[in-house]
Amino acid sequence: MSDAPTPAGRRSGLFIGRWFGIKFYLDASWFLIAAIVTHQLAFEAFPQELPGRSQAVWLALGGTAALLFFLSILLHELGHSLVSQRCGIRVPRITLLFIGGLAEIEREPDDAKTELKIALGGPAVSVALAALFALADFGLGALGFPGLAVLCGWLAQTNLMLVVFNMIPGYPLDGGRVLRALIWAKTGRLRRATYISSRIGIGFSWLLIVGGVWLLLGLQAWNGLVFVLMGFFLKSAAESGYANAVQRETLAGVRVRDLMTANPAVIPDTLPLSLAVDDFFLAGHYVAYPVCTADGDFRGLLRLDFLKEIPREKWPYVSAGDAVAEKSAEALRIGVNESAARAMRLLLAPELTRLAVIDDGKLVGIVTRHDILTYIEIHTELEP
Repeated sequence: MSDAPTPAGRRSGLFIGRWFGIKFYLDASWFLIAAIVTHQLAFEAFPQELPGRSQAVWLALGGTAALLFFLSILLHELGHSLVSQRCGIRVPRITLLFIGGLAEIEREPDDAKTELKIALGGPAVSVALAALFALADFGLGALGFPGLAVLCGWLAQTNLMLVVFNMIPGYPLDGGRVLRALIWAKTGRLRRATYISSRIGIGFSWLLIVGGVWLLLGLQAWNGLVFVLMGFFLKSAAESGYANAVQRETLAGVRVRDLMTANPAVIPDTLPLSLAVDDFFLAGHYVAYPVCTADGDFRGLLRLDFLKEIPREKWPYVSAGDAVAEKSAEALRIGVNESAARAMRLLLAPELTRLAVIDDGKLVGIVTRHDILTYIEIHTELEP
């Protein structure tokens, strides 16, 4: 349903499998919608459609419907992701939420045509599933299996409703991404296209929130709660989508060398931690310092949280180089000529606020999350 550039730090989830090189995770919020679907089908819908059956039968059909609904969502997201990977954009992970799926993509599409293809991949799968379940409904009914026919009929309707809902032209829904792609293709302005589609998405999210509150006041607690949660989720995603578009446009063509602080303070790799703390951390005002050899080779970033992992009584006997030796220096560095956009993606990790800037193995500067955000703020406020 929606996507986001892959962050260095991800939300948690239950790992459920890996298909086509994509890791699938189940968010805890999905169990809420599974319980609601099972309850409403087993105690309301199926008793009306299949009178005379036992409660156990209705519960079994309700639980099966919830699982197949989950499978439908998974296949919908897989449709998006396979098209994305076919277009050269890797999808490392998909998290299934109560509202649908969140695909974490390696990067945003480079053009409107690719965006349109990816946006239509999921709805195409849902249309195919709706047709398949409708045929199964007809066939099973003709063969004398009314329970299974009702189940398939519900799944056909649900997949069709999923298509209709997702094709509402408000970002981050699929319809919003289609609208964004069409405006992008027409105007050549991704930021403008995202602004229009995200405004529609925010408007729709408020309709869901207001509708959910109305249902809550009408004593339809579960439905109202789902609508409110969906509304706030979509509102947040729409706002985030526009912020990402602003960031992408602002950082286009900007390199790390343009934003870095050159010649930063450096801790020698042979310096004991006790002196590093006194001479750098307590004397300065930074939470991390690069550690280098006498020749300027980068060894790693000595961070405040790394120091906390080492007992204080050992600080005089552990060098800064040894303290960072077990940490992955690759995850803390970036090339001087790499894009600022890539640096920002790496700095999305909550625990990562700065990167060492490297040129031919040598430290040449430091770039921080604050540096990039300040650049974006200045250019967003002052550029026409």
